[in-house]
Amino acid sequence: MPKPTPHRTGRIAGRTSSGAKRKATPPVEAARPVGRPAASQDAVARRVLETASAQYMRLGFSSVTTDETARAAGISKKTLYQLFPSKDALLRSVVRENCERHSVSVRTICRDEGVPVGVRLKRMLGYISKLFGEMGPAIIHDLQRSAPRLWKEVEECRAQCVREDIGTLLREGRERGDFRKDIDPEIFMIIYTETLRSVVNPQVFARMGVPPARIYENVYKVLFEGILTEKARKEST
Repeated sequence: MPKPTPHRTGRIAGRTSSGAKRKATPPVEAARPVGRPAASQDAVARRVLETASAQYMRLGFSSVTTDETARAAGISKKTLYQLFPSKDALLRSVVRENCERHSVSVRTICRDEGVPVGVRLKRMLGYISKLFGEMGPAIIHDLQRSAPRLWKEVEECRAQCVREDIGTLLREGRERGDFRKDIDPEIFMIIYTETLRSVVNPQVFARMGVPPARIYENVYKVLFEGILTEKARKEST
């Protein structure tokens, strides 16, 4: 008995009815396992920034490879370079993001008018003390030697913070009678800025072998307690 002839649709496999080759259908992507949604590009970039920031602050950036950063962030090196085209670009993003984040934090502390001025000063110095305590001397050395333009941005960011936020706090303190009237805020800010640059940095911490909190405690006593009135000193204790 002859075999039944299959039903034809007028097309031969791989060709259209006119005889032209049909385009191959792209393979269907396998379904993603339930419970594991794809992370957005912004979320991955944020994770890379946080990972690189922790590595650079502790070890410096010259001793950390992009392979190590990608592995610690749980992504491939290719994905990292899709987000940040070079290690220098990643470093720039890390430095600028840190400058912005810490500037906002210091501004929030300094401008909290519901808190006594002396208490705000202590909180501000405590915040900066914790920040510098998390930094190793290598990151300062690397920036100064290998990325001087970025280091200049850091210095400018710090100077702006002193001028705008700490300066605002000082002027408010004078108006409220918390600071001595015979202390010129502008001169004090210059002294404070140079103290930060020369004394309050991880390289000095490493050389002296003194915890950052102890150095900041002395900076507070020498600089800030000296400008507080008796009333403000009592409020800050």
